[in-house]
Amino acid sequence: MCLVNSCYKINVICYRLTDGSPNARTCLLHQKLQLLNCCIKRALENSNTGLGNSSEEEFFDCTDDEDNDEQVNEPWNKPAGRLSRLEDATLKNGEPLYVPRTQDPAPKTEDQLEEDAELMVRLGDDAKASELRARMMSASLLSDMEAFKAANPGSELCDFVRWYSPRDWKPDDGGSLGDRMLLPGNPWLEAWSVARPVSAARQRRLFDENREAEQVLHYLRSRTVEAVVELLLPGILRAGAAKAQAEGAVRTNSSVGGLDTRRTCEMAARDLFEAELEVCKSKCVRKVLGNSAEGEPLDVAGRTRILNAMGGLLPAPSRKEFTLRVKDSVGPQVMRAALSNEMTIIGAFTERIVCL
Repeated sequence: MCLVNSCYKINVICYRLTDGSPNARTCLLHQKLQLLNCCIKRALENSNTGLGNSSEEEFFDCTDDEDNDEQVNEPWNKPAGRLSRLEDATLKNGEPLYVPRTQDPAPKTEDQLEEDAELMVRLGDDAKASELRARMMSASLLSDMEAFKAANPGSELCDFVRWYSPRDWKPDDGGSLGDRMLLPGNPWLEAWSVARPVSAARQRRLFDENREAEQVLHYLRSRTVEAVVELLLPGILRAGAAKAQAEGAVRTNSSVGGLDTRRTCEMAARDLFEAELEVCKSKCVRKVLGNSAEGEPLDVAGRTRILNAMGGLLPAPSRKEFTLRVKDSVGPQVMRAALSNEMTIIGAFTERIVCL
């Protein structure tokens, strides 16, 4: 934990982690460290551009020189935050359609997504709750709409839909909304009506790296010993599985989907125990047999190892066994004989019968 905290304070990336947003297919600890890396990288980008630390009340600042030349304090009716031209597409008023610079969506870990889902459920089903739920879900959408309006003054919702969701746009009469966009209560209509022409350089940040990093560190600091074990257990099991596979264990593709985390770890630990047991057996056999194949006579080194283990001499045999086999395409022909103080012979034979 101290190492993670120090990495954040001095803006050092936690290495040996997958780049990008938290991967929900990995364990929660890996996701938390990935989120911390996202925060550190964003802080490094801001420090390299001289923007300093961010906060929830600060605006998002683009790092490209082109945006610095666009004078973010210009009146709202002038284009700002343009990234590139969208091929030969035009707005409904005939002006060229430009792709705006937008903010990246805020990365979230698995537990944060679950908290958001639980909050959505707790809001209820009344009209006020539905409106609040739509606003929470459309934060990124509203940001993109404002950036689009800033880059394309005089644009309409159908122009935005043409760029953002082409399958909901119809080319009729210079462009119109699809049937799905015209349904009553569509949150896109409400979001477009309240969206202002604000470029990404002037918008409030969707992702505050300082706040998110502090939340990650607080989460790690507040874990109990039991919780820390649960966080580390998936990584320990994965490392054990990799070691067992390197030692010769057979890799399986068993699925444990639909189970809770504790049950999944229990099943993984059991499979790992069985794999380690097989590896130990295999290593013991290799220790005795050496380079000799199973079912074949031991080589000189193998016989020497066994003799040394027995003190240099083998005990006198108490019984001798013989097995006689005859290869036949119809059936097995086997005879076994065991010789001890008394002779015992056991035979098993087959007979070929030809029916005419």
